[in-house]
Amino acid sequence: MKELKKDMKWRVNLVYICILFVAFTIVFQMARLIFIDGHKWRARAENQTTRHVDVEAKRGNIYSTDGSILVMTMPIFTIRMDLHHSVVSQDTFNFYVKALADSLANMFPQKSATVWQKNLREARAKNSRAFMIEKNVRYVELKRLQTFPILNNKSKYKSGLIVEESSRRIRLHSPLAERTIGYFNKESGVGVGLEGFYNDILKGHSGKRVERKVANGVWRPIFSDQQEPENGKDIVTTIDTRIQDVAHAALTRSLERNRASHGTAILMEVSTGKIRAIVNLKRGQDSAYHEVENFAVNESVEPGSTFKLASLIAILEEGKIDTGTSVPTGQMQVGSHSLRDTREEGYGEISLKHAFELSSNVGIAYAVRESFSKNEKKYTDYLYKMRLHQPLGLEISGERNPKIKNPKDHKDEWWGTSLAWMSMGYEVQLTPLQQLAFYNAVANNGRMMKPMFVEEIRSGGQVVRRIEPTVLESRIASDKTIRKVRGCLEGVVQNGTAKSLSRSPYKIAGKTGTAQINYKEKGVEKTRYRASFIGYFPADNPQYTCLIIVTDPSGFRRYGGEVAAPAFKEIADKVYATLLNMEVELPDLENFESLQVGANMEKIDQIKHASRSSKTTPSVRGMTARDAVYLLESLGYKVMLNGRGIVREQSIDAGSSIIPGQQIWLRLS
Repeated sequence: MKELKKDMKWRVNLVYICILFVAFTIVFQMARLIFIDGHKWRARAENQTTRHVDVEAKRGNIYSTDGSILVMTMPIFTIRMDLHHSVVSQDTFNFYVKALADSLANMFPQKSATVWQKNLREARAKNSRAFMIEKNVRYVELKRLQTFPILNNKSKYKSGLIVEESSRRIRLHSPLAERTIGYFNKESGVGVGLEGFYNDILKGHSGKRVERKVANGVWRPIFSDQQEPENGKDIVTTIDTRIQDVAHAALTRSLERNRASHGTAILMEVSTGKIRAIVNLKRGQDSAYHEVENFAVNESVEPGSTFKLASLIAILEEGKIDTGTSVPTGQMQVGSHSLRDTREEGYGEISLKHAFELSSNVGIAYAVRESFSKNEKKYTDYLYKMRLHQPLGLEISGERNPKIKNPKDHKDEWWGTSLAWMSMGYEVQLTPLQQLAFYNAVANNGRMMKPMFVEEIRSGGQVVRRIEPTVLESRIASDKTIRKVRGCLEGVVQNGTAKSLSRSPYKIAGKTGTAQINYKEKGVEKTRYRASFIGYFPADNPQYTCLIIVTDPSGFRRYGGEVAAPAFKEIADKVYATLLNMEVELPDLENFESLQVGANMEKIDQIKHASRSSKTTPSVRGMTARDAVYLLESLGYKVMLNGRGIVREQSIDAGSSIIPGQQIWLRLS
């Protein structure tokens, strides 16, 4: 018996020890779970019900130079409602559900108030935490929704309103300059045009927020735990919507009238290189014209007769032949080929200037051959000096490299006919913008400017960066040559192939071009052409350079003077009427100095004396019109004003030599 009790006691103690061990193990594991591994499991549980998401920054707007919004980001919202009893009490729901249904039916009439109320009650019965109200809701609609019964509770939680925000890019002036403005695809990371080039500036920096899962995969933001995004900056383009609209309409009419394949129109400000209008249109399957490709940037073609300006500069720079030298016209043998003028009988022997005015192939080719036949490379050296062999380095991607053949470069196929063919714009390739920049350099007294598309970057309405004009080549030819070729370009309009432009109330200078497109193709039934006109105005004080190219006109007209020149005139007339022909009544300058007061007058006098001493033009940017006019006229300039307010731009750059009697334009805003 004693042994039995002893054995039972041992067994009881063993069981007790086992129970204690198990209890200790449980307590230990609980303590370990709470104090050692607790943070890990709590984080895992939290991650199953909450998440961190990026809050997309608002993409910056794109403006025109006249203040119009070209592209903006518009927020859009998906609206849901949490109808769980813990969020919206039963009493509140029963009292306001009919009024809410009426309000929703009024805003979203695709459902009647009866249907809205039925759907709300069914979702309530299921304790739905993500009842769909509407997608693609605008901001003004969201603000109105927040005033509806139940949804108007000031607490972001107790109202049951769930708002999911996204954004949409809106073009307010589509299709104006559509291909130049471009786009950026967030998924692929690929962008074109200004949207692509300035993406890092426009996109801003994303923020962070925490969202909690409520039900059925729907996440609700926790507004108290949010890092605000940094919105993108705005860019201000050089495009003027008034001129852009005129250029778009003018090119469209020209393409339709001539039943052409596609075309380009560009307007550039002479002194700065700012692109005020750029249009690229192509005929679609619907026979209408659309902006589908940026021909101005990426279509590198043989320019034809507009290239004769480069040949004329090379001839005059070489100095063997002058504008008054007689040259033959009509026909000319070049190797085994016969070169002809459009008028096969020619014009007899005429001056080089008149040959240029009449766009004589033979006259220009003869002068080039006489100047460079013994050293053909010297001709291309002059073209290189004009910077015709280099790209412009545009802000817009896709610029094609120009092609200027070189007789010493073995990569180029240089033939015995190459010199003559290049002289009239064949066997060379340039984009429309490269051609325009060259003509603009002639209008700008030999200084080549880089085409500009953006002039300011702003944040919150404040300018954070102002982009200044860039000089690509300070002098493409001597002053003497530039003066002579400008006279020849005026002669084209007064006496030559663009005589239809001579009746304008202001002087125009420019050159027509008519290039054969398919001359290399054999057995073609119809010759196709590219008609162009490039010029500047007013010719005696150039402010704008304009290019028009019409490709493959299929009507009875084919020459640049009759196809492209009318569109040029339509644009130039509008620009001259609205921007340049604005005579502003100025104060009596004899008594003007007496109207100046205080320190401002002292500062202006200091600038005046410093400018007289250095004989250089001062900067008047930021001055009032009155101060700028007084200062510049006291230095001998004839001042012309465009606009009102503060001086934003001046046509003669600061630091330029003062030429008494010269005209200077001031742009005000």
